[in-house]
Amino acid sequence: MNPEVMSIRSAFHQLFPVLLYEDEVPEELQVPSMYFPPAFAFDGKDTLSTFMKTYSLSVKLFHESTQQAHAEAELIADAIRARRLLVPLLDPEGAHTGEYVRLNRIESRQGSSGMALIILTWDSRYFYEREEVQPLNKVTIESEVKL
Repeated sequence: MNPEVMSIRSAFHQLFPVLLYEDEVPEELQVPSMYFPPAFAFDGKDTLSTFMKTYSLSVKLFHESTQQAHAEAELIADAIRARRLLVPLLDPEGAHTGEYVRLNRIESRQGSSGMALIILTWDSRYFYEREEVQPLNKVTIESEVKL
């Protein structure tokens, strides 16, 4: 799982500690609960040494009613907004790395019966692969002076 999605999932679970679904939502789902599908991404140019990917993630919250689900979605969204849209980035063991994921946007919507959505977007930068080159250690310049 993408470390940014894992970090977002952890932050959401701290705010709304319910059962989390990752692979797919079963027909007999438990309420309240949340579903974290894989994030989708599209790429773009960034700098000469990096490329950027913009991620989008649609988290589904399930509750007894659509209004309750949307109310919880708004509480989560407001808690993230109050943190200036910063989510602590976690390592694979769950420890805080000292870095953050900055969300570009967080939005909540009412969904179908007993469901609400929280839609997130954020940007990540990655370095291009570069060939290993040997450093230049010595330079010899030979020149002739015209008279």
